[in-house]
This record gives sequence, structure tokens and C-alpha cells, in this order.
Amino acid sequence: MTQTDSVNTGPTAAVEESEAASDHSVLSTSPVAQAGLGAVAAAFGVIALIDASGLHMFGKKGVPGPGFFPISLSVAVIALGLLLAAVSVLRGLRHGRGPAGQMHGVGAELLRAAGVWLGFLIGVALMPLIGFVPATVVLIAYLVFGVERIKGIKAVLVIIAVPLVAYALFVFVLGVELPTSTLFEGP
Repeated sequence: MTQTDSVNTGPTAAVEESEAASDHSVLSTSPVAQAGLGAVAAAFGVIALIDASGLHMFGKKGVPGPGFFPISLSVAVIALGLLLAAVSVLRGLRHGRGPAGQMHGVGAELLRAAGVWLGFLIGVALMPLIGFVPATVVLIAYLVFGVERIKGIKAVLVIIAVPLVAYALFVFVLGVELPTSTLFEGP
């Protein structure tokens, strides 16, 4: 078999290419959508940076402090969001906005993403009320069962194990104090 024998040049090649292109999300191929997502990511990065700016970057003896990772990640999200927006705008200028109606059918994808963000917001709001571990269990259960629709014993094990491992890592290894429940505290 030669190299030319392995290339599909028949009429089905065009069909296969169009099917492969339809496997990609419109959000991943539209320069307008990518620029918008880049701007949203940069905005979230700015909000996170403002929130983390009160934390100390470095602790005693030059070790990373409680603000090191939040500030570093915020700066990275801002930079990557702006880069995505800039590249998308340049790509849009060079190649055009794409065919008319390209964004048709994106509503379900945006609703799913909004559902994930809503879950994160609810999880963050629950943390001071019920504590880190229960709030994280609720968040992961929502993401696994509600968003991803994964069922089975492995999903349940992940929902229970991930918050416990994260708690152990932060409290016992890193020495970070995590939120505890304000609703169930004793007198």
C-alpha cells in the first residue's frame, strides 16, 4: 500500500470532512463567540484579582502566602482571556465573521455553561453556611448527576472522595483553615 492509496479522495471524503467539522462546537469555531468568551474570562479574572488583592503574596521566610496562587491564577486568566479575545478579533478581521446563522443552536451550550457557573456560585454561597466538605459534596453531586448525567457507584465514590481528599490536603498537608459550618456550631 502506497501513501496515495491511504488518502480518501472519493465522494465520501467531503461527507466525512463535513461530519468531522460538525463535531466541533460553534463556540469553538466562531471568532465572535471566542472573542466574547475571552472578554468574559478576562472580566472574571479581574473580579478574582480584586477579591484576592487583600491577601499576602508571600508569607514568612519568602514562602508563598495565601494570596500567591489566587493572584497568580487571576493574572493568568486575565492574560489568557485577553489573548483569546485579541486572537479571535484578528482572526475575524482576516477571515470574516463566518457564515450567517453560525451561532444558531448555541443556546443549549450556553445554558449548560450557565448551569455550571450557577452551581459554583451556589457552592461558594453554601460554604460558610454548611462548611467546606458538605458544600463541596453538594457542588460535585450537582455537576456529576445534574450537569454530566453520570450515574453509578463510581460517581458516588468520586462525590464523596474528592471533598474528603481535598479537605485532608488543605488542612493536614498545607495547613490551610477551611470554612466550617455556621449553622451547626454549638454554643
